[in-house]
Amino acid sequence: MKQNALFNFELKNRLIFLVMSFLLLAPIAVQAQPLAKHIKEPTAVEDKVIASKIIQDKAGVTEGDGMYSILLPDGRSIFLMGDSYTGEVTNGKRTKGFHMYRNTYHIYDNGKVSSISDVQGKHSSAAVPPGVTDEGKWWYWPGHGFVSENKLYIFQTLMYQGGEGMWGFRYKETHLLEYELPSLRLLRNEKIPFPGASEVHYGMAAMNDGDYIYIYAQVDERNDWNPIAHAYVARTTHDKLFTEWEYYTGSGWSKDHTQAVKMEGTDGVAISSQFNVFKLKNKYVLLTQHKQFNSGKVYTFIADNPWGPWRNQKLILRTKEQEIKDLFTYNAMAHPQFEKNGRILVTYNVNTSVFSQQAEDVTTYRPRFYWVKKKEILRP
Repeated sequence: MKQNALFNFELKNRLIFLVMSFLLLAPIAVQAQPLAKHIKEPTAVEDKVIASKIIQDKAGVTEGDGMYSILLPDGRSIFLMGDSYTGEVTNGKRTKGFHMYRNTYHIYDNGKVSSISDVQGKHSSAAVPPGVTDEGKWWYWPGHGFVSENKLYIFQTLMYQGGEGMWGFRYKETHLLEYELPSLRLLRNEKIPFPGASEVHYGMAAMNDGDYIYIYAQVDERNDWNPIAHAYVARTTHDKLFTEWEYYTGSGWSKDHTQAVKMEGTDGVAISSQFNVFKLKNKYVLLTQHKQFNSGKVYTFIADNPWGPWRNQKLILRTKEQEIKDLFTYNAMAHPQFEKNGRILVTYNVNTSVFSQQAEDVTTYRPRFYWVKKKEILRP
């Protein structure tokens, strides 16, 4: 009974955090621009094959969210998840042996998946903050990552229980973890060299492109039922990852983080707390789910540079689960290393406001996977 109560408490708090990621931090109010009109509805096709490999009924993660991915040099992909359940599922219900991890890693290798957790003993997560023995008090939720000079780098947001009850979650800082490849042995874990405000979370998207690594942040300008949110970008080189970043100023780059400004061209869509920037053919693509709670709309923009300006806003996917009572969707992600018939893989998270549903119907806390046409993203 105590264990079940603890899990229910964690679920409630996790749900509140997810909802608050849509609604908190609103320093300045300005007039929002209307969403662009689209002549055609998106033609995304649901995937069941890869989805069933990563989220299983047995011998792996059965429920969870987050769902970043990074292509590794040997052709494997690593998926990064936040709160994740393991155990057994029978007829769509949790049955026995379940446990919630704060984060898990999943290696996808030609249709076979191996999961990483318990790195510091039984029931510890894939990544654990230094010195932490109780992940109920301090823990990591993953950001994005990248590969540089044959090493894997993953951003992890350090969270803690700093208040009472459901509203007690606090963000402390973001760490950058360095892993050896192909072994995935942890080599280094340090705080990122960003000294700015805690509401600016760099590491929510990342991309290695040529001479620079680009690190993106989501920033809320107004966070209510009609939110306004933007993306910022910093850059650095491999040798300065842990020591010195430059910030995009609108006309160039500065080592002074207070000079950072939003990237231009996305004002019609509130950038989600987690999003993507990636390269597709000869263009850069920014993919985000509109942050307005339960909008269900996933958009892309394209640009000629990693810092924009962004253009060509396209509605490429409409989620549907939010139309079901108690369910909501959030934080869509692209996985462009997965291609099929001119389409790339896109995921989004599903959750429920009725906590018992997660045990009674595991589909209420499982990501969805869709194939989206590249030409719908790229064509003018």
